[in-house]
Amino acid sequence: MDEAKALLTELAAFFGLVARATHWSADDLALTGTQRLAMMNIADAGPLRLRELADRMGTTDPTASRAVDALVAARLVERVVDPRDRRALQIAVTRKGRSRVDQRRAQITRLVAPAVERFSVRDRKQIVALLARLNDELRETTGDDVAPAAFLAAGR
Repeated sequence: MDEAKALLTELAAFFGLVARATHWSADDLALTGTQRLAMMNIADAGPLRLRELADRMGTTDPTASRAVDALVAARLVERVVDPRDRRALQIAVTRKGRSRVDQRRAQITRLVAPAVERFSVRDRKQIVALLARLNDELRETTGDDVAPAAFLAAGR
């Protein structure tokens, strides 16, 4: 139990440091955390139906719908016809939205890479392997498969 608390403390510090150091640029639209999370999920797994998006986000359909409405208004995502069912709609990321997602990921990589590179190759591989193993264990325990979008969407 002490190790679990220590791990959570270190992960919280990591997420906080990255979130504070890599906020969205000043010329970017002011998006809520929910909107950024929706956009990252759509970019990673889209096009998605609203129900699929809400499930991936761990939220309700109305909350996901409000996030999508704001993202559509900002032209970061768009509603498109579902090719499997022409009566249904899916939400897809636009070129503008894809660009924003790619910029965010590059920004996080630029921050984290120099710190990681100071570790030995063995330590880098071990960190990745241990985190992958921890994620596998959590997926097994929870039956859930959360995408990395939540962390990547973090920011101010």
